[in-house]
Amino acid sequence: TISADGSTITEVASLEHDIDHGNYNSLVQVDSDTYALAYQGADSDGFIATFTISADGSTITEVASLEHDTDHCIYNSLVKVDSDTYALAYGGTDQDGYITTFTISADGSTITEVASLEHDTGVVSSVSLVQVDSDTYALSYTGLSLDGFITTFTISSDGSSIEQVAQLLHDDTHCSYNSFVQVSSNTFALAY
Repeated sequence: TISADGSTITEVASLEHDIDHGNYNSLVQVDSDTYALAYQGADSDGFIATFTISADGSTITEVASLEHDTDHCIYNSLVKVDSDTYALAYGGTDQDGYITTFTISADGSTITEVASLEHDTGVVSSVSLVQVDSDTYALSYTGLSLDGFITTFTISSDGSSIEQVAQLLHDDTHCSYNSFVQVSSNTFALAY
């Protein structure tokens, strides 16, 4: 719990959901008490798990889990596309850049992979994905030689279509640990 003025922070509950591994976490809200977590688990594989968390934070219960990438998954960034569709940007096989879509039921009981796009065949790290409008998404990431890229994509509301639109090399010297946020309808801020 965090007080409205931010002066007090109190731990309420904790759940160890994976006893093997849990790196590169990205958490999003599914509905009023359901959350989806993308992370790197055992053997560096990619997982999405769902949880219910009570409004007061006193109970955390794992609902379902999907191992979506059995080769490699690093630097997850998970965003909500619509009421039951989610897009995940991450570094996959050979640390290439992937965006994969999933459907997740409102209660978290089902997680299904829908489509996947390999958008960069070089080394991809430090990804941060944001929604621009109803079907446009912008991804900031570190590419080959530590260059900084921003790439835009269109993703259909059901997740069945993922298409790259444009790309900007914004820093050809060094870019890592990206955090990308929307400021207004067409303005975005990137910290790196």
